[in-house]
Amino acid sequence: MRANMFAFAFGIFALVVGVIIDLFGLFNQFMSLDSGKTVLTGSITFLLGLAFLSLPNRIERYLGEAVVTLGLLYYFYIQTNNLWVAIIIVAIIAAVMEYGLKHR
Repeated sequence: MRANMFAFAFGIFALVVGVIIDLFGLFNQFMSLDSGKTVLTGSITFLLGLAFLSLPNRIERYLGEAVVTLGLLYYFYIQTNNLWVAIIIVAIIAAVMEYGLKHR
Protein backbone atom coordinates (compact mmCIF):
# COMPACT_ATOMS: atom_id res chain seq x y z
CA MET A 1 0.00 0.00 0.00
CA ARG A 2 2.85 2.41 0.75
CA ALA A 3 4.28 1.97 -2.74
CA ASN A 4 0.96 2.91 -4.30
CA MET A 5 0.66 5.99 -2.09
CA PHE A 6 4.19 7.03 -3.03
CA ALA A 7 3.51 6.51 -6.74
CA PHE A 8 0.32 8.57 -6.51
CA ALA A 9 1.97 11.37 -4.54
CA PHE A 10 5.01 11.47 -6.83
CA GLY A 11 2.75 11.42 -9.90
CA ILE A 12 0.76 14.41 -8.69
CA PHE A 13 3.98 16.22 -7.74
CA ALA A 14 5.51 15.57 -11.17
CA LEU A 15 2.34 16.80 -12.91
CA VAL A 16 2.32 20.05 -10.96
CA VAL A 17 6.05 20.65 -11.46
CA GLY A 18 5.74 19.78 -15.17
CA VAL A 19 2.94 22.29 -15.69
CA ILE A 20 4.87 25.00 -13.83
CA ILE A 21 8.01 24.37 -15.90
CA ASP A 22 5.97 24.31 -19.12
CA LEU A 23 4.27 27.62 -18.36
CA PHE A 24 7.54 29.23 -17.28
CA GLY A 25 9.27 28.08 -20.46
CA LEU A 26 6.40 29.18 -22.65
CA PHE A 27 6.14 32.69 -21.23
CA ASN A 28 9.83 33.29 -20.50
CA GLN A 29 11.13 33.88 -24.03
CA PHE A 30 8.44 32.81 -26.46
CA MET A 31 9.71 31.05 -29.63
CA SER A 32 13.36 30.98 -28.56
CA LEU A 33 15.62 27.94 -28.25
CA ASP A 34 15.84 28.34 -24.46
CA SER A 35 12.05 28.44 -24.26
CA GLY A 36 11.82 25.25 -26.32
CA LYS A 37 14.30 23.41 -24.11
CA THR A 38 12.44 24.44 -20.96
CA VAL A 39 9.11 23.34 -22.43
CA LEU A 40 10.68 19.99 -23.41
CA THR A 41 11.89 19.50 -19.83
CA GLY A 42 8.44 20.33 -18.47
CA SER A 43 6.75 17.96 -20.93
CA ILE A 44 9.05 15.08 -19.98
CA THR A 45 8.39 15.77 -16.28
CA PHE A 46 4.66 15.83 -16.97
CA LEU A 47 4.93 12.52 -18.84
CA LEU A 48 6.79 11.00 -15.89
CA GLY A 49 3.91 12.05 -13.65
CA LEU A 50 1.41 10.42 -16.01
CA ALA A 51 3.42 7.20 -15.94
CA PHE A 52 3.46 7.12 -12.13
CA LEU A 53 -0.27 7.80 -11.88
CA SER A 54 -1.16 4.84 -14.16
CA LEU A 55 -4.46 6.35 -15.25
CA PRO A 56 -6.77 4.01 -17.16
CA ASN A 57 -8.13 4.91 -20.61
CA ARG A 58 -10.01 7.96 -19.47
CA ILE A 59 -10.23 11.58 -20.51
CA GLU A 60 -7.66 12.64 -17.88
CA ARG A 61 -4.92 10.52 -19.43
CA TYR A 62 -5.72 11.71 -22.95
CA LEU A 63 -5.68 15.35 -21.83
CA GLY A 64 -2.31 14.77 -20.19
CA GLU A 65 -0.98 13.17 -23.35
CA ALA A 66 -2.27 16.16 -25.32
CA VAL A 67 -0.33 18.53 -23.05
CA VAL A 68 2.85 16.50 -23.56
CA THR A 69 2.27 16.27 -27.31
CA LEU A 70 1.76 20.03 -27.64
CA GLY A 71 4.94 20.66 -25.65
CA LEU A 72 6.89 18.30 -27.91
CA LEU A 73 5.40 19.91 -31.00
CA TYR A 74 6.46 23.33 -29.75
CA TYR A 75 10.01 22.10 -29.11
CA PHE A 76 10.44 20.30 -32.43
CA TYR A 77 8.90 23.18 -34.39
CA ILE A 78 11.45 25.55 -32.87
CA GLN A 79 14.27 23.09 -33.61
CA THR A 80 13.37 22.36 -37.24
CA ASN A 81 11.44 25.49 -38.34
CA ASN A 82 9.32 23.11 -40.43
CA LEU A 83 5.82 22.27 -39.20
CA TRP A 84 5.45 19.03 -41.19
CA VAL A 85 8.70 17.54 -39.94
CA ALA A 86 7.75 18.47 -36.38
CA ILE A 87 4.31 16.84 -36.80
CA ILE A 88 5.82 13.60 -38.13
CA ILE A 89 8.37 13.39 -35.30
CA VAL A 90 5.76 14.15 -32.64
CA ALA A 91 3.28 11.64 -34.15
CA ILE A 92 5.86 8.88 -33.80
CA ILE A 93 6.73 9.91 -30.24
CA ALA A 94 3.02 10.20 -29.31
CA ALA A 95 2.33 6.70 -30.64
CA VAL A 96 5.17 5.23 -28.56
CA MET A 97 4.01 7.26 -25.56
CA GLU A 98 0.44 5.95 -25.90
CA TYR A 99 1.68 2.38 -26.25
CA GLY A 100 3.88 2.70 -23.18
CA LEU A 101 1.19 4.25 -21.00
CA LYS A 102 -1.42 1.77 -22.19
CA HIS A 103 0.68 -1.31 -21.46
CA ARG A 104 2.22 -0.12 -18.22
